[in-house]
Amino acid sequence: VPDDTFLWHVPASTRLCWRNWGDEYIVYNAASGQTHYLNSFAAKVLQYFEAEPASLDALLEDVSVDDIARRADGQPLLAQVRELIKEMDALGLIAPVVS
Repeated sequence: VPDDTFLWHVPASTRLCWRNWGDEYIVYNAASGQTHYLNSFAAKVLQYFEAEPASLDALLEDVSVDDIARRADGQPLLAQVRELIKEMDALGLIAPVVS
């Protein structure tokens, strides 16, 4: 289980190619050859870690109220983001920064 203090990033070896249509995003991971469909919230999280390494706390501080409202499916935001980070890590889209 990822630690909340980890810094996450899109590794340099992971080249992401983006396309979007409104609130729908397709991201192609050139390193793995996989294409992923993302909703706007997941895309925002991935783009956040693509911009620079960051912690879960930093991400949560920067997530807008509009994004939180759109994710109102009964699960607390922190749990949702932890699960999303876990999934993105498993898919090889992000990784913890190794010091």
